[in-house]
Amino acid sequence: MNLFILFLLILILLSLLFLIFYIMMQHRNEQERSLLERQETKNTNAQFDSILNQMQNLQKNQIHSLDAMDWVQRQVDQMANVMTNTKRRGSWGEYQLDYILSTYLGENDSIYSTQYTLPNGKIADVALHLPGRKQVLCIDSKFPMENYARMDDEENKEYYARQFIQNVKKHVDDIANKYINHATAPQALMFIPSEAIYQFICASCDFLFSYALQRHVLITSPTTLVGILFSLQASTNDFYRATHLEKIEHDLWMLKEDVRRLQERAIKANQAVETAAKQLQQVQTSSKKIASRFEGMMEGKEYHDIND
Repeated sequence: MNLFILFLLILILLSLLFLIFYIMMQHRNEQERSLLERQETKNTNAQFDSILNQMQNLQKNQIHSLDAMDWVQRQVDQMANVMTNTKRRGSWGEYQLDYILSTYLGENDSIYSTQYTLPNGKIADVALHLPGRKQVLCIDSKFPMENYARMDDEENKEYYARQFIQNVKKHVDDIANKYINHATAPQALMFIPSEAIYQFICASCDFLFSYALQRHVLITSPTTLVGILFSLQASTNDFYRATHLEKIEHDLWMLKEDVRRLQERAIKANQAVETAAKQLQQVQTSSKKIASRFEGMMEGKEYHDIND
């Protein structure tokens, strides 16, 4: 009977212990679930904040993009206004001509002059100074844009093409009459600041080149003008060397003499450095002798002289 009671008590105690352990495990699981839920909530909030920031940045970028598109549209509109206005179009051609000259020839008054006034009172956009000649080669910028642009109209394309041809011929005649005379070279250049128009003339109106050459006018574009400028610069350099050969030879001999003097001075400078190094070594030897003698006198030791 006593054993039964003891066994019953042990069983009750074990049940209580199991119950306590179960309750503790449930509480721990609840804490872990709560912690996990808080972490998930935090991660969700962080992701939401990240998405919100990205949306705000996207909205800002979209605003900037819209501003950029507006700016581009304004620039395009301004360019369209330039191309449709005859005076502004002419100014653009002159600007491009000046830009090409300054880029490839620099600010060189001996090779070219802008807004050059001829004896007949006509003003050329550019006058190229030919080597060894008083006459100048004139360049005039022309931009036959209006009828060229109207050729997009398929129904009236042929009509506008004929008008374009007449425009180019008139420009050629004007250049020949204004910029070819006794004060200029027997030729002149017509600068078209549009490669597209120049290529159209090459492909569809090549007879205009023959017409221009008959009037002693050469039609050029930005690309072909650069080649002419390089040729002119090379000719100018060759002419200068040919006409200043004695001066160049004299300068070369002077340069050779300068090189000889530089070599002599370099040798003397090297000798001076070697002498200074030797004297510095002697000074160091003397300082060691003085220091050794001073230490001997202070400590009452026998002094041993140091040979130079």
